[in-house]
Amino acid sequence: MRPTFRALLGSIALGLAVCLPAQADTTEELYQATGMNQHQDHFQFALKAAQQRYAQQLPANLYETLVQQSNQRFEPQGMRDRAMARLAVDLKAEDQRNIVKFYRSELGRQVVGAETRATSPASIVAMQRGLPQHELSDARRQLIEQLSELLPALDLGVEVSLSLASLAAQSANSFFGGLMQIPDSAVANQRERLRQEMRPNLPETLAHVYRDLSDEQLKKLIQWSESEAGREYYQAAELAVRDALNP
Repeated sequence: MRPTFRALLGSIALGLAVCLPAQADTTEELYQATGMNQHQDHFQFALKAAQQRYAQQLPANLYETLVQQSNQRFEPQGMRDRAMARLAVDLKAEDQRNIVKFYRSELGRQVVGAETRATSPASIVAMQRGLPQHELSDARRQLIEQLSELLPALDLGVEVSLSLASLAAQSANSFFGGLMQIPDSAVANQRERLRQEMRPNLPETLAHVYRDLSDEQLKKLIQWSESEAGREYYQAAELAVRDALNP
C-alpha cells in the first residue's frame, strides 16, 4: 500500500508542478493582453500627480507620511501580484484562454488600445479640461448606452477615485496614531455618491473613448460583453482592481 500511496502523491505533485506554471503563464498573458499592465502604469502616474497636489495642501510632516503610506499601499509589484492572484482564482485556465483569444483579435486589440489611451496621463489631463463634443446618431447613441450598462467602467472609476481620495485621510490616521478612523458606512456612502456623480457622464465618456470604433465594431463589443466569457472577465477584472487597490 505504501509504494502505491507514494506513487499517488508523486503523481499529484507532478501534476501540480506542470499545471501551476501553466496557469501562471496564462494569467500573465491575460494581464498583458487586456491592457491591465498598462492601466496599472497609468495609475502610478495618477498617484504621483495626487501626491504632488497634496504637497501644496498639507503640513510637511503629514505630507511625508502620505507619501510613505501611499507608496507602500500602491507598490507596483504588490498591486500586480494581488490583481493576478484574483484573476487566477476567479477564472479557470480555459476561461482565461477564451478571454485572451478575444483580446488578441483585431477588435480586441483596438478595444485595448482605446481603453489604455483613455487612461494615459495626457488623456486624463485633457478629459479633465472637458470632453470634446461628439455628434452621435440615434443608433450609435443607443449602442453607447448599451455599453454603459455592460462595461464595469463606472465601478472601476469609482474604486480608483476612492483609493486616491482616501490618501490624505489614511495618512492623517496613521500620523495621529489611529485617532481618525473612518467608519465603513462613510466609505460606502462616498462610493455611492461618486457613482451618482459619475453615472450621468458615462455615456459621453464612452463615446469619446471608443470614438474610433465603427458601429459594427461596437455591436461586436456588446456581443462579447454579453457573452459568458465577457461577463466573467468583467466581474473578475473588477475584483482584481479592488484587490490591487486594497491590500
